[in-house]
This record gives sequence, structure tokens and C-alpha cells, in this order.
Amino acid sequence: MQRTPEILLFVGRLHPLAVHLPIGFLVLLVVLETLSCSRRFRGANASAGYILALLVPAAWASVLFGWLLSLADGYDPQLLATHKWAGIGTATFCALSALLYRLDLRKAYRLCLYVTAIVLAVAGHLGGSLTHGSDYLTRHAPGLIRSLFGHGDSVRFGQGASNKVAQKSVFVQVIQPILQPRCMGCHNPEKRKGGLSMDSFDALLQGGRAGPVLIPGRAIASPMVKRLLLPPEHEDHMPPDGKPQPTAEDIALLQWWIDAGASADKTVGDLNPLANIRRILDARFSAAK
Repeated sequence: MQRTPEILLFVGRLHPLAVHLPIGFLVLLVVLETLSCSRRFRGANASAGYILALLVPAAWASVLFGWLLSLADGYDPQLLATHKWAGIGTATFCALSALLYRLDLRKAYRLCLYVTAIVLAVAGHLGGSLTHGSDYLTRHAPGLIRSLFGHGDSVRFGQGASNKVAQKSVFVQVIQPILQPRCMGCHNPEKRKGGLSMDSFDALLQGGRAGPVLIPGRAIASPMVKRLLLPPEHEDHMPPDGKPQPTAEDIALLQWWIDAGASADKTVGDLNPLANIRRILDARFSAAK
């Protein structure tokens, strides 16, 4: 399997930096055009043409950097594809806005500009979700807002069996049983492949010679999760071929724990998992009886 050249991945990592430039230009343009609708600030958009001349190439440069960044593994494929098209849509609408401005079709230009801002908001939310998790924006929002964004299924544990699951230690009783048969054969105090041991929370947090393997609060950016999500035939995929592989549910639980802060001592109930994670946990501990 041919690997993406390192230089392209390096350039791709400029995307988070480059993307803020067109965002700033577009927000400034929307503000100036909105102000120019009032008699008092009628001339506020006098520099719109110059801003558009900077906005369009900056937007397409950001798309290029984003495409290069997408060549790296470890991103949710469906979310990545949607973010890509939202980003391309934003750049396309920027170019269309510039064309309408050039043709002096001011009403159509302003309408297109406002549509561009909406598409940009969608692309930005999807980009944040790729990096920080799908509920990054809404994680601490009121219940009504969470529902509007499709994250309103957070359910607190109640009585009976679910309440017993809520009392389980996440790291000791959920995460370690996932790591034990799959990772600790090579990453234990005696072997420490790559300088990494995973036998305790402190050792896991310390990482190995290549640096940290998990970033609390950012599962998708954590090297451990990235390696798990690589295709099995990829040379950097972990666990290596021939070793027990994690299931989709295992990976979901690991991502949930890391996104929630990768705590050593919190219980399942403390982290108040969403319904999909709760169902996995209920089924897992019910099967363990």
C-alpha cells in the first residue's frame, strides 16, 4: 500500500491555520454589507471588491490544504466526505459572490454572500466535529439545543441493571478489558514496545518514545485511536496482523472515554454516556453475567 508523501501531509497540516483567513474575510464582508444596508453606514462596503479579491483565492487555498490533510488516516470517512463537500461548496459560493459583485448584481450578490456564510457555518461545525468529536459544539449546551443538533439522546442511568452499570469504573472495568488482550502483550512493563506500557493509567498517559498515545478530550486526534482506525493491511495499524482486533463497539467505547477526558477514576454514571454508548455498556455487562 503506497503511503502519502510526508511533505504533502506536512502542507495539509496548514489547513487549520489557513482556514481562518477566508473565515475572517467572509465574516468581515457580511458585517460590512449588512451595515451598508442602513443609511448611516451606506459606504461601509466600499472595500468589498478588494476583500473579495483576497477571499476567493484564500478559500480555495484552504480547500487544497484540507484535501491534503484528508490524505492522512484516522478520520471518520462519512463525516470527512461531508466536510469536504461543505468546504468546496463554501469556496464555490465565494467565487460566485465575487462574480455577481463584478457583474454589479448587488441583490443577488448579497443573497449569495449570506448563503455562503451559512454553508461556512456548516463546514466549520463539521470540521470541529472531525477534530473534537461530533458533539463538541453541543456537549455542554442546554437540552433543547442538543436536540436540535441531534444530540438530545443523552440519558441518565436509572434503576436496576443500568444503575449497576453506572457504578462501574470506566478505566478499570471498561477500558482495561479492551486493552488487556489486544495491546498489553507488546506494551507491558517487561516488553514496552516503542517505549510504551499500557498496564496502568499513568503509563498509558505517559506514552512512549514517539510521544503521547492519547490526547484527553480529543479521541480522533489521539495516535492510539488513529492507529486503530487504519486499514488492517496498513503497516501502522494496531494491533498488528495476527493479534486480536478490537470490535467497532470497543473503538466506540475508547473514543467515548477519551473524548470525555480520559479519566482514571470516574464511573460510567459520572460521564453520563449518550444512548448509543449506554446500549453497548448494558449489552456488554449483561453478557458478562
